[in-house]
Amino acid sequence: MQNFHYFEILLYVFPILEIILINKFFRPYLRYKQIIQLTVADVVLPFLFVGIHLLSVYSLTYSLLPHFLLAACVVGLLQTLYFDKRKKIHRPKRFYRYFIKILFLMALLFYYLLVLLRIYFLVRG
Repeated sequence: MQNFHYFEILLYVFPILEIILINKFFRPYLRYKQIIQLTVADVVLPFLFVGIHLLSVYSLTYSLLPHFLLAACVVGLLQTLYFDKRKKIHRPKRFYRYFIKILFLMALLFYYLLVLLRIYFLVRG
């Protein structure tokens, strides 16, 4: 049976807690005048990257983060092609917003797939 660390419980619930805490208490601090306006996805994404790395190392003994980043680059290229084929004016700010949203959803799904994989490995032994 693989070793279980109590730190892992924090890893399992941390992204959801972070999203709730940021939405509830820190939402007004995510903007600076009209210059910088961050979303919750912008803040949570780096923590998801670290969590993907830690969970994949705990589960598989190697990091899946480079594979995830490669998939994110492919999604960015596909999104660039989509925006290029559209007849509307291309705005980089809009591209980055959509890219961050897609990347956040991909990272959250991948993160919780790794959580399920880790729980499966712990139960299976």
